[in-house]
Amino acid sequence: MTEATGRAEDSAAARGDEPAVPDTHVVAMLRERLYGAISCLATLAVLTRYTGDETSGWDRMLDVAVTMGGLWLASLLSDFVAHLSVYGHAPRGVEGWRMLQASGQILEASVLPLGALATAGLGLLDTDTAVWIAKWILVIELGVIALLAVRKTALPWWQQTLTVLSLVAVGLLVIAIKVLAH
Repeated sequence: MTEATGRAEDSAAARGDEPAVPDTHVVAMLRERLYGAISCLATLAVLTRYTGDETSGWDRMLDVAVTMGGLWLASLLSDFVAHLSVYGHAPRGVEGWRMLQASGQILEASVLPLGALATAGLGLLDTDTAVWIAKWILVIELGVIALLAVRKTALPWWQQTLTVLSLVAVGLLVIAIKVLAH
């Protein structure tokens, strides 16, 4: 976003007008959500191998939260440094908010899986079952993200379906590769 565009959006926000959301921001949010979901899925796939009867759901929640928090911080810091490099100043106003909003998608991708792991922490499920439920939540989340992404495209229905199925297949492939590799 150029500095002039950023000022115009800040002015619109100050007047109470809702500024138009740039396509690049929507792309960034989708990218980060997909990155977060796939990263969380990969983390859970690795943790499956190291989850036994004695493993606490709270331990797995901490593992996922630390991983996703680190990824979020890396995303935010890399976006901040890139912004400094391109524009010569720290992000301000709407620019900063959009940066936080996009990187926050990484954390949001892990909310439902963390909820599934919390059921194990509370003793409602065993930890291994909760980890598998969390992984399936993420596979479904990938499908929903793809569905939302393609629903307004000009693609024919069969290409939209193929896109959704492809992203779900990627999620399943992540599980398969990680389980086989570990």
